[in-house]
Amino acid sequence: MPHTSAPRIAYLEDEPETAEAICGWIKEAGLEVDLFNRGADCARAVERGQYAACLLDWLVPDMSGPEVLARLRLQLKEACPPVIFLTARDGEDDVVQMLSAGAVDYLVKPVSRPILLARLNVVLHRSGVKQETRRRAWGALEVDFANRQFFVEGRRVELTELETDFALYLLQNVGRLLTRSHLLLTVWGHNTDVESRKVDVQASALRRKLKLSPESGWRLVSVYGQGYRLEWLHD
Repeated sequence: MPHTSAPRIAYLEDEPETAEAICGWIKEAGLEVDLFNRGADCARAVERGQYAACLLDWLVPDMSGPEVLARLRLQLKEACPPVIFLTARDGEDDVVQMLSAGAVDYLVKPVSRPILLARLNVVLHRSGVKQETRRRAWGALEVDFANRQFFVEGRRVELTELETDFALYLLQNVGRLLTRSHLLLTVWGHNTDVESRKVDVQASALRRKLKLSPESGWRLVSVYGQGYRLEWLHD
């Protein structure tokens, strides 16, 4: 992936599946993200680095989200990046406590991709952070990750919202085996009622619409009993 000067987010979360899903959403939106599963590590990195915003869970090892917020505001003062809480704690007192302590927003898990990205974009906009469009081309396929758009041979391809989510996630993980259970969690959210057969239907639609075939340099492989892997054949 070519170098970009995209805004970078510090993300504190110790639950692996949640972290992987949220990181994928953030990257698809054209942002960079550094994941931390310990509060002290996150605080130290933010104190040293140039982050556009922080996304903090509440209960994490060695230093809680509120403690990270307090430390950052103490150490960085006016230079402290905006902090958003993303936590399962949904008590009114918790929300009021963190907003009063200096957090700029508070989201309760589980959160949908559109809501998270919309709130994150609002925070970045208020902070004066400008996002650059992040595009990449593989042969005839060009993807604008920031605007969630796809072009084949220069022509815009219209996808449904679900197809877009699935395609972006595959393209963020080229060459990697993605299990069906992981895809259902990440792309379809936490809806365990979705049949795994629907993954096959969406994969077939993407093969056709985005020309994910060997003739175009792609192979979208169904691995029996496991999941899918998107392969780019020209690396």
